[in-house]
Amino acid sequence: MRILAVLALLLPARAALAAALAFALIGDVPYNRFERTWFADYLAQVTADEVDFVIHAGDIKSGGEYCSDELFDDRLGRFDASPIPFVLVPGDNEWSDCDRRSAGRYDPLERLEALRRRFFPPHSSLGRRRMAVASQADVMPGSPYRENLIWQAGPATFVTLNVVGPSNGRGRGKKVPAEFARRNGANLAWLAHGAAEARARGSAALVITMQANPWIEAFVKGDPHPGFGELVAALRLVAETFEGQVLLLHGDQHVLTIDQPLTDRHGRPLANFTRVQCYGSPLMGWVRIVIDPAALPVLSITPNAYSPTPPGKVSP
Repeated sequence: MRILAVLALLLPARAALAAALAFALIGDVPYNRFERTWFADYLAQVTADEVDFVIHAGDIKSGGEYCSDELFDDRLGRFDASPIPFVLVPGDNEWSDCDRRSAGRYDPLERLEALRRRFFPPHSSLGRRRMAVASQADVMPGSPYRENLIWQAGPATFVTLNVVGPSNGRGRGKKVPAEFARRNGANLAWLAHGAAEARARGSAALVITMQANPWIEAFVKGDPHPGFGELVAALRLVAETFEGQVLLLHGDQHVLTIDQPLTDRHGRPLANFTRVQCYGSPLMGWVRIVIDPAALPVLSITPNAYSPTPPGKVSP
């Protein structure tokens, strides 16, 4: 009953879906002293851009920093200080690559559990003002993937997936790692659940956020990366069968990208599928995304490069 109550809170009546929604996408930040020093000012500028919440597409530190509890606590404090709701998607730098020498030789799965305890409180986003969310662990009892989230905001259904670069933990070998197989299966099930919820709610858009660049271009050319092939095929199926807009958000490559790279099974461009790769260190910035069912086009995407607030001026 508690799960049903949470979902009832997340999924308002269909009539409420008509209002426009604005939110911000960031990722691959903070990586260095400058970015940490100015992070609060950065979030203040994002908030002043009249957005309802922030999604961070993962990589909350550089690959050369230790995956320590102290670093995690530092990032939690910064994200929780956001004036508006803040949602994090796990990146490879903070768990799957933590066994590297430069990252401190940690156990990746132990670090993922440490992330879950800090950054994914039950039924809630981070931020000074919280937003109700549900996790895969709520909706699919027995699932450990509490970092995979779903929520409804205005005209859109939002889903997050724990999909990490550079190869989603799969590699290119013939042997399929057990951890990848479990997580990939959970991600596919969660994406299908999110698409079903979006259809049931009559959402104008389904917004999917993950950390990794899934190399859609390789998939379209017939050479999918083994770590992403099933996922991109599932994204194609969703876009082909969903009446609204499908928006894939990710980080990973630190290069702002806004395009429509996915085709259907006949090689025709899928006009309702848009991919946005966010800014990343050393260039701080955010992407403001508006979903307005009453507008044409329904999606409005505006990149914003960050500049520190001049001395003597206070960010709103």
